[in-house]
Parts: sequence; structure tokens; C-alpha cells
Amino acid sequence: MSEYTRTQWHPSFYAAMMLVLREFSKKLDFEKEKILNTKPIQMDLLVIKKQQTTVIRDEIGAIFRRYNIFEYKSPEDGLGVREYYKALAYACLYFSDDEEKPGENDITISLVREGQPDHLIEWFQNNGCQVVEAYCGIYYVTGEKIVFPTQIVVSSMFKDDKYLWLRSLSGKLDMGTARKLVLTTAGLTDREDRKNADAVLWLAMKENPQVFQQIRREPEVNEALMELMKPEFDAAVSKAKTEAKAEGRAEGRAEGRAEGRAEGRAEGKDEAREEMARDLLKDGTLDIEKISKISRLSVSRIRQLR
Repeated sequence: MSEYTRTQWHPSFYAAMMLVLREFSKKLDFEKEKILNTKPIQMDLLVIKKQQTTVIRDEIGAIFRRYNIFEYKSPEDGLGVREYYKALAYACLYFSDDEEKPGENDITISLVREGQPDHLIEWFQNNGCQVVEAYCGIYYVTGEKIVFPTQIVVSSMFKDDKYLWLRSLSGKLDMGTARKLVLTTAGLTDREDRKNADAVLWLAMKENPQVFQQIRREPEVNEALMELMKPEFDAAVSKAKTEAKAEGRAEGRAEGRAEGRAEGRAEGKDEAREEMARDLLKDGTLDIEKISKISRLSVSRIRQLR
């Protein structure tokens, strides 16, 4: 599959991790795609404790030292021995960093994937390592051959709602999880949290279109989605107005008529609103009055669009 058509999972993973650990956001730094040297080598995510003594009371963060390296694999990709060695290589390179100068006990490795990497776990066990489930979905890997504290995180096994964000990075969402994701996202008030949640939600919607089409029939979910989509709709209206204004000005200059500008602006705005109203009518979950309120078109005009 082309890199241009594959789903980009990593940005949503970063967003999900920031939401999972947002309780500790003032005590942690998050560095996405941390570049390790002058060559294009970069780890997926580096989470740094601002203070060495900070205790992260979270199942994923319980293992944390000062510098915590994450290697994430999407559901489309495998997590095997090569990926472990790549993460280990990142940790070794970071340990040798002359600027940071981390100690040998300052680094951890977290390997994250939706599905359980059975072959990797078997490989660890066959090479004298112990793999123990420390928490639901989190396995600690120990043994003489383990250079840095290492954990395997299996996001599909999480049940706690605080890991909703990681659990939602999936193409196999059930209706309950999808519904909870929409309503939880709509309930966020912090701007940064909302931005991160949007990244997770849009990926989930892209990968699970049928599930979201089903839950949109529920009025509460549909209204929440409409509210979440409003900024994009407003942006589309603004873009249409700008383009129409430019076209109207060009006509006005060419023909010397100011009416062209006004008509162009109005037409662009109305076209965007009518397109939205048609989509809502097609969906069939809202009545005409609600569609009129959302699209800002008259009830009579919406009836004409049927």
C-alpha cells in the first residue's frame, strides 16, 4: 500500500498518549519523533520527566524513569524482534547523547500495539527473559539480557475509561466505545485536550465508518458530532465567502458593478449551508427544524432541498 494512501496512525497515537497522561502534563515533556543525531533516525515518542523524583501514578507510567522511549506500531504493522531491537538501538543512541547525558538507569522502553505480539513475547521467553502481566494489557519484560526496563503495552486489552484514547486507535471499534469516544470528546473543555481528542476521533471515524454511521442515528451522538464538526463547517463557509468575494470583486472591476461582489459572497455562503443541509436530510436523523437551526437556512428553503 502506498505511503500516500495508508492511514497515518502515529499523530493520533501521540495525541492519545498526551490525553492518557494529561494529569501529569505539567510534570512531563512530550517530544514527538525525537531526532537522535544528524542522520534521519528518530524515535516515535520520548516522554521526559521534568523532575527525576516525580512519581507517575498511572499503569503505563509506573515504569517511567527520567527518559521514556515509545515505539508504536499501528494495527497494520507488526511488532516483532526487529522492532524491539530498533527501540533498543534508539535507547542506546540516546544513552550516548553528549548533550542530555542520561544515566544507565534513566531510560525505559515501551512497545505499544493494539494486538498482543505473541511471537515477540515467545522470543523473549525463549531467550531467558520473563514476561509478566503487571497490569491488564501491560507486560513487564525482565532478565539479564534486558538492558533498559521494558514494557509491552497491548491497547486492545484496556478496560479503564482513562485509556479510551489508546483503545480507540483501532479499525475494530464497537458501538459502545465509539459512542463513548464521541461524547467524551464533546465534553472536553481544555483547548489542548480537545485538539488531541479530535485527532483520535477523526482517525477512529476514518477507520470505522459503518460504526459511526450507525451511532449517528442516536440524537445525542449526532448532536455532539454536529457540534464537533461546526469549526470545520464554519471554516468551509469562510473559505467559500472568501472565494466568492474574490470572484465578485473581479466581476465588479470588469463590469463596474458592485452588485457582483455582494452576490458572490451570498452565493458562496448559501452553497455551503445548502450542502450541509442536504447531508443532514440524507442522514435522516434530525427533523427540519433542527437542520434549519444548524445550517441557518429557512425551513421553507430546506423543504425545497428535499
